[in-house]
Formats: sequence, C-alpha cells, structure tokens
Amino acid sequence: MFDCRIVLDAARVTASLGRLPTEHPCATPWRLQGAAEAAVRDALAPPDRTAIEHLRAGMLPWLVVGTGMDLRALPETPTGFEPVPDPAWWPLAWLTVGLMSLAGARIVSYACENDGAAFVNLVALPPSEVGAQFAEKSTREMRGHTDGAAFPFPSEFARGGEDHSPAPDLLVLVGLRNPGGTPTRLAPVTKALEHLTDEEVAALEGPHFNIGAQRTFRGVRPRVGSPLLSRDEPDGLAFRFSHRSVRAAEDAPEAAASALARLEEALPGLYEDVVIGPGDVCLVRNRLVVHGRGAPGEGCGGATRWLLRTYGWVAATIGHRDPAAAAHVHL
Repeated sequence: MFDCRIVLDAARVTASLGRLPTEHPCATPWRLQGAAEAAVRDALAPPDRTAIEHLRAGMLPWLVVGTGMDLRALPETPTGFEPVPDPAWWPLAWLTVGLMSLAGARIVSYACENDGAAFVNLVALPPSEVGAQFAEKSTREMRGHTDGAAFPFPSEFARGGEDHSPAPDLLVLVGLRNPGGTPTRLAPVTKALEHLTDEEVAALEGPHFNIGAQRTFRGVRPRVGSPLLSRDEPDGLAFRFSHRSVRAAEDAPEAAASALARLEEALPGLYEDVVIGPGDVCLVRNRLVVHGRGAPGEGCGGATRWLLRTYGWVAATIGHRDPAAAAHVHL
C-alpha cells in the first residue's frame, strides 16, 4: 500500500479561495496557472508541500489531495462530457490547476477529444444521447488502461513524423459527487512488471504491439508495430496499455503475447481502490500507473457520481501547436 493521501487544512483552503482566478476554468487555464499556483501554495502546510514534491520527483505514483471544499451549491449531475457553465465547480478546478503546477505540470487538452475542453465530466450517460452500448459502458466497471495509449511517447514525438501529440504525463481526477463510493482502481506499473520474465519485459520494449485509439478520441489512427514500454523518456520509465485496445502483432515473438497475458492476469491483484470523494483531487502519473474503475451503478443525472478529468504535461513534454489540427494541444 502507498501512503498517497493528504488532507489540507480547511482554514488555509478557505483563505486561499479569494485569490484564485474567477474566470471559467476551460477558457484559458494556462494563462492563469501562475496565479492559481500562488494561491494554492499558501493553502499547503509543509508536509503537504513535501508530498507534492515527492509526486513531482516520481517518488509517488499518485497523490490524493483532500481539499474539504464546500460543494453544496453544485447543480444536478450533468449527462454529458462537456463542462457545465454553472460556476459552483470553478474554484475547485482552479485549485486543481494550482496543484498541478506545483507538481510540475501544466494543463493540456486534445482538440480531437471533447472539442479540446480543459475539464470534462466523467458521469453516467443516457442512451438517448450516446446509444445503448456506450451508455451501459458508462455505468459498468472499467478495466485498466493508461489514457491516450495510441498517442506517442515523448521520445517518439521528438523523432518526428507523428500525427498526434504525446499522451498525458498526468491524469487528474476531481471529485464533485460520489454517493456510492465508487472506487478508482490504481496499479503501479513497476509492480506489474515484477510478474513478467526478463524476456517478456524486453518484448514490451520492442515494436511488437498494435494499439487502438481510446473511444473518446476522434480521428486517431491505431499505432501499429509499437512498444508498450520505454526507458528513454524525460521521466525515465514510461508505459502504455489497454485491456481492450492492445494486441500483440501477428509477427510478434511469443514473449510479447505471453507478456500481455501475464499482465492481464497480474493486474487485478495489484489494484488499490481509491475513493475520490467530493473535494478530492487525485493526481496520477499516467505513464506509471494503470487505472480503472469500479461500477458506478445505474442512473444518471440528479445526485449521481460526478468527477471532472483533466490532463497535464511536465515541462519537458512538447506537442503540436497548430490549433486547426485534430492533434492540437492547448498549452
């Protein structure tokens, strides 16, 4: 078990709220990142700052920050990905931007996913809007994956020829409602690799895998003949994975297929259940942690589960800047 949770002092958080930006968090969060960071820094006690520094340095795979913010003014849970205009969630979103900045990351979003919104809702979806299959999926348990698995590693992007920008370094989940205590399931990649042979780990580093795109990312082509594991990244080790979308290529060595099989066998026993409650901000190192979700259950809207999600990049990660391209990342 990792000791990956801190709880901020309520008085410090309250004192910082008046200095947070007041604009819509999806407008230009990167321009106000410095102001958000300054406000949040003053809300942290020395042990809190140490924990965030440990996350920044790669000493923690994830960190849950309990802010204790009052969210009683929230509207009903939305029934779509797009952010709602009600300002009740904005202070917590700006606090999240500040925490990310202190953790060494700036907020990013992909124009090919939910129109590039900096924050999106993770909620149960109605069949009338997304179809029966996708609606049912939003209420079921979600198997483990890393976000943006079909996007390049930073080292691949740096070599050129990539249509899309690198996958996020940081996955950030923000709790607004979670009445059933649905867990987010997190498994450190290093623990999973311990269950593989040396030959299987070596196979993960070879061009032996085909990776399908995440369903919410539109117009993204699968990666063909790519590795799942890299040791040449700015933060060292990097991994990408999806139970649903990763397959060994037809000409891959036997060790590649057995590595996938062993990972799928090992991961269920490695997950730690992390309940992201109202006011919690969970910062996850996306290249070092496989994440999934328990079943939120039936029903949508009303007072059902409502999380926000955003992404971050560390300073060394760069991507496309063309706002007309599907691969554009808002920086």
